[in-house]
Parts: sequence; structure tokens; C-alpha cells
Amino acid sequence: MAVAFSPLRIENLYVAYGKADVICGVNMEVCAGRITGLLGANGAGKTTLLRAILGLTPPRKGSVVFNGMEISGLPPHKIAARGISCIPEGRLIFSKMTVEENLLMGAYMEKDRDKIRQRLERVYRIFPRLLERKEQFAGTMSGGEQAMVSIGRGLMNEPKLLIIDEPSLGLSPALVNDNFRVIRKICEDGIAVFLVEQNVRQTLAIAHYGYVLAQGRVVAEGTAEELKQSEEVKKAYFG
Repeated sequence: MAVAFSPLRIENLYVAYGKADVICGVNMEVCAGRITGLLGANGAGKTTLLRAILGLTPPRKGSVVFNGMEISGLPPHKIAARGISCIPEGRLIFSKMTVEENLLMGAYMEKDRDKIRQRLERVYRIFPRLLERKEQFAGTMSGGEQAMVSIGRGLMNEPKLLIIDEPSLGLSPALVNDNFRVIRKICEDGIAVFLVEQNVRQTLAIAHYGYVLAQGRVVAEGTAEELKQSEEVKKAYFG
């Protein structure tokens, strides 16, 4: 069996706010063409870890390596330019811009108009509803449609790594299922997906591998099947 390439490697990472470490000695890998889940209750340190990857909160110690190059310490725009996109918690669309204007914001670093058009066509193939609503103000759309806009905007950067933060937040079970099907399809296209979620069952249903974070430390890791049986998963969520 071929070993999957790991575009993202996190090694012995410590991240602090003031003098207090919030992330303590974390080691992780996110592989191309696979969904890697990050599970953890509120306050586990998931958001802080993402901020460190994205350059928003520099690590105190350790490294974040992307495609063989150290990125910790780089400003966020340079990290994004290397091929990392993030779908933020709560979607954070531009409500007074149209659907298409929102999508085009995801390609703001690309100057080639043909490439932008090709990326836009790809997003519309994945989300036909967005093509139908491309002139509609994004703020007037349903929560599920806004989630499509947010994911589509992330894909417009043509990422090698797509970080998706709490995609089930505020959505009905049916819409969550729809979005998770899209996430699986994105992964099948060869993109590394780092899925950060509290919805354990839904995440482990599509993830290939996962990590459980509690109090800033990795307390369990393994395949989805292994984590389904893990006592640490139960402890991390239910005490």
C-alpha cells in the first residue's frame, strides 16, 4: 500500500497566550487525498491550533511544515498563497456582496483571468445551486446555501490543503449530510482536508484518520474505526 504524502506536518508545537501554553507538544500529519479529523470539546485548543497553522498566532516552540517548507512565522497572506485555504467557523460570508463576488474573493491572489474562470466553473459544477443564485446577495441565502458559498470561496484559491472549521454549526441534519458529501468529494480530488468538528459521529463517518485534542494535548489518534472504539474520545467529550 502506497504511503500518502503529508503536505502538512505539525511537530512538537507549543502555542501560548501570555505565559500560559494553550497548545502543548502537539504532533500531527494531514495527508493528501485524505480527510483528517480534529476532534475536541469547546476549550480543547482547536481554534488556537488553527490560528497557529494559519499564521494568526505564532507558535512559541515547534514547527508547522507545509509541502516541505517551514511556514510558522510567515504572515497569513503568504501562507494562503502557498495553497492553504480555511473555511471559517460560522462561514463569515460577505453578506452585501453577490454569490459570485464572494467566490471571486477567494481568488484575489490569482491574476490569470482564464484560471479564475476555470475555478469558478468548477465550483459551479460542485454547487449547481450557486450558479442559479450567482447574482443574489449572499446575506439573503439560507444557512446551507451560505455554507456552500463559504466552501466554494475556499476552493477558489485552488488549495492543496483545505481546513474546514465546524461545518455542521447551525445547520439541519440534512444540510450537514449534504456538506459532508461535498467534503468527501473534495478529498477524492486529491486535496488534503483537515476537518475540525465537535460532531464526532459525522466526522468519523467520513474521516480516514483523526486526532483528539483535550486541554491542548493530543490524547488519542488513529483511524476512524479505532477512534470510534476509543475511551479517550468519550472522555474528551463527556468527561
